[in-house]
Amino acid sequence: MSTLITGIEGQDGGYLAELLLEQGERVIGTVRPGLALPAETLALESNRNCELTSIDMLNLAGLRTMLRNTQPDRIVHLAAASRPAMCEADPIESRTINVSSAEVILDWVHREKPQCRVLLLSSSAIFGDPLTEPQDEATERRPINEYGRQKLEVSKLAKSAREQGMFVSCAIPFNHESPRRSEDFVFAKIVNSAARISLGQQDRLELGALNARRDWGYAPEFVKAFAWMLEVEKPLELVLATGELHSVQELVDSVFDELKLDRTKHLRHSEDLLRQGDPREQVGNPARAWTELGWEPTVKFNELWRLMLADALQRCKDNPDGPEAESTST
Repeated sequence: MSTLITGIEGQDGGYLAELLLEQGERVIGTVRPGLALPAETLALESNRNCELTSIDMLNLAGLRTMLRNTQPDRIVHLAAASRPAMCEADPIESRTINVSSAEVILDWVHREKPQCRVLLLSSSAIFGDPLTEPQDEATERRPINEYGRQKLEVSKLAKSAREQGMFVSCAIPFNHESPRRSEDFVFAKIVNSAARISLGQQDRLELGALNARRDWGYAPEFVKAFAWMLEVEKPLELVLATGELHSVQELVDSVFDELKLDRTKHLRHSEDLLRQGDPREQVGNPARAWTELGWEPTVKFNELWRLMLADALQRCKDNPDGPEAESTST
């Protein structure tokens, strides 16, 4: 049994690969050409059951060739342009990465290996500014930015494939974090910046919308659901979330209080970091994931920021000369 994981160098791809390799499965992972790979990805190469291959998701012909050459039994398509600002700045290129690549994968499966099982990833961004909460699989989808619109197309592709009899599941994950999360995402930015500030390696943290509220979960738990969605009898569309809502301000207060940091000295609000097209708040209802998979998140907000902070402090102590993160939006 071989599983192709696109975007294996990302947070989710790495955790999923480690999970499958622990189960004795063969993993094929795609990485972006020319990318400096994180240590976790490089470590995967030492496992004889893991093969890394370089492919640009803009190269759709190359993607099809890679599929023919590797002949995976299962595909988890994680590679994506996941930063909303990038999608707004270049909607054509980002759509190729986010949507056209999924179309190529599904077309190859349909034509050449119909028994292959596929998991596509949508996003909570498809709900935009929802009219009801919590959001579940039946909630109206009304995306408010280009990223959300593209991920809505992905969920529609999965639905169409299922209607054709293909095994194509679609996960709709809400925010999920880990020590491997890029500081382009606000949870990791806050935790890592606070750790550096507490050790005298950074002076201040700049943030945009402090009142934004999100449903934050733990990435290693989410990838378990990804794996399980390929094991069940029928393909599914599932919301993956914790069902808890917390604000950026609450996260800042929790971490700063833990480290005894002075907000007036180290925290600055920047209008330049406010991002248009961001929802005010989103919280998911994972009830169906429990019913269908027996999946339930156990690492919630307080445990999440604590484990990420402990890791950040250790990394900062091990690498005291590491660069400060650039300011990013929330």
